[in-house]
Amino acid sequence: MKKVLFLLLLVLTPALLFSHGNAEQVMQESSFYQATDANSRTLKLAQKPTTVLIAGKAGNMPANALFLFPEVAGMDLTLPKTDQGLGDFFSFIRPELDQKPRLSQTASVEEIASRKADLVLTKATHFESIARKLDVLGIPNYTMNLESYADWIGELEQLGKLLQNTVRSGEIISLYEKRMQPIRENAKAIPTAQQVKVLLLQGDRTDNTFSYKIAPDDWMQTWMVETVGAQPVWKGANKAANGWSTISFEQIAAWNPDLIILVSYKDPAQAYVDAIYSSPIWAQLDAVRNQKVLSGPHDMMSYLQPVASWIVGLQWLGKTIYPEQYQSLDMPSEVASFYRDFYQLSDADKLEELVALYTASVSGNTK
Repeated sequence: MKKVLFLLLLVLTPALLFSHGNAEQVMQESSFYQATDANSRTLKLAQKPTTVLIAGKAGNMPANALFLFPEVAGMDLTLPKTDQGLGDFFSFIRPELDQKPRLSQTASVEEIASRKADLVLTKATHFESIARKLDVLGIPNYTMNLESYADWIGELEQLGKLLQNTVRSGEIISLYEKRMQPIRENAKAIPTAQQVKVLLLQGDRTDNTFSYKIAPDDWMQTWMVETVGAQPVWKGANKAANGWSTISFEQIAAWNPDLIILVSYKDPAQAYVDAIYSSPIWAQLDAVRNQKVLSGPHDMMSYLQPVASWIVGLQWLGKTIYPEQYQSLDMPSEVASFYRDFYQLSDADKLEELVALYTASVSGNTK
């Protein structure tokens, strides 16, 4: 009986492998460009999208994903404002984008429809305000969430299907996994009792008044701290759950974290670090006394947010929190290789500039 089963496996295995490969080939050669978006809608296009518009707030996130694919080079793109106060990454690598006016992040559905794009990309959070209304008008649109690691992996796979380039989506996912593996291994080696208590804050400023916010439990920032084997002390405190929530100093003092990391999506975070160090109120915290208040890394975008460079931010977190476990990790090299591998950027001057921006963003952390 065992011999019969063994012979059947010998016969069936090549057939199964061929079947899988044949299915992949059929998908690639299909006359349709088809995928399921973040709102579980299946979009089916008869032709490759060549005129693409990205609409709504947080448009830098779907733009980040789209720019990972070589097809973007041949697209006529309309982007919303994507500059977070640090420079515009997309026009940096594709200067001709500056020749076309950016779409307002609050553009009406009528204005979006008037652009007559083959495809409109938007965040899943804009489903009711944009996507559903575009459906009524018959405008092909596709939503992406991209708020978590699982979102990035799953939605890159679907975007590869929509562009009929699952080979490239597979490459990107493999690149993420290759960088993730040592981080997971290092995190396993850290006993719970030895985990560093980390507080990641988004700085905000109105006139001369500074305030600080914490992320929801299920957002990328919380996941990143946990993934490197540290404790996000704010977990469970954001009751809003759908966005950043302002936190009081009294609560921060009660947590008394070992390390505080500042991020900003409007301007350089160093201003918030400086404000904390100059405050006599904050001086009572262990992190302030021990010079453990740091600016998060960025070039033209912060790495500590759910854009494609989150993986570089994760590497930086690991090396910053547990330097002994990441002694061989050279961050400038990782930044350069990220843009070469993920964005296929080969221009030496542009790579050098991105690395220089990263280096400058964290230079104040060593003072």
